[in-house]
Amino acid sequence: MVAAPTRQRPDERRGDIAILSSARSFRSLSRHLAQRGWEPMRVETIRTVPVRIRSPQLWRRYPSPADLWIVSSRAVVDSLLRYNSDWLPVLRKIPQVVAIGRDTARALISIGISRVRTSGQGGTPALLRVLGRVRGRLILYLRSDRAGPDLAARLRRAGAKVRERVVYRTRLGRPLNPAARRRLGGAPVWVVASPSSLFGFRRVAGEELFQSRRTQVHCFAIGKRTARALRSAGVRRVSVSPESSERGFTRFLVQALGDAFTKPR
Repeated sequence: MVAAPTRQRPDERRGDIAILSSARSFRSLSRHLAQRGWEPMRVETIRTVPVRIRSPQLWRRYPSPADLWIVSSRAVVDSLLRYNSDWLPVLRKIPQVVAIGRDTARALISIGISRVRTSGQGGTPALLRVLGRVRGRLILYLRSDRAGPDLAARLRRAGAKVRERVVYRTRLGRPLNPAARRRLGGAPVWVVASPSSLFGFRRVAGEELFQSRRTQVHCFAIGKRTARALRSAGVRRVSVSPESSERGFTRFLVQALGDAFTKPR
């Protein structure tokens, strides 16, 4: 079990824990932490801006209907349906949907899409193992504007025909006010949801705050890519969960931190 941080500056509030993510990520994490005496502080480091679909026929045909859709995240599900609710019947008719991550699969199942397979954890290699032979298949890949090129490139090299569609765009969160920056600077624990969240955090909180705290704060990373990004940025104390789903990460963090040193009053 990972020990809770013990070093503390005189101005640190030992019950504070900062959650650096989009506003729609890890919604239940704050509740679980508060139950154990922590004071969660949500920092919206990035925002998701849904893309409105204006030419659905071009999305659905390539030139014939795609027989496999890949859904890259829960945010894709939320964004697609938030502004394009008429797509729900279309999704339900797709012969096969593959979700990247268990949270994405649960989001799809919750809206009535039953034929869902998931890669679980492990990134592109795990997903390719789930897909199996793809030569000749018509694949529609739903993603954000910041998704890397590796998955689509590897599918094409394997002989698949891939149409990529950007479902939402990632934008920076709004700059923090001085009071929020002071509180954030005193939090001994930061939870970082993704490399994009780390990038956004350094913009909305300010590089000076990040540089002053990176060798003292204890960061909990959601996924190995996020952990690598933190270490590359000079963060010394990084713990990474073996599972990146909301349920698995929450369980890991609660076990690692236990109760806060001081209960909120």
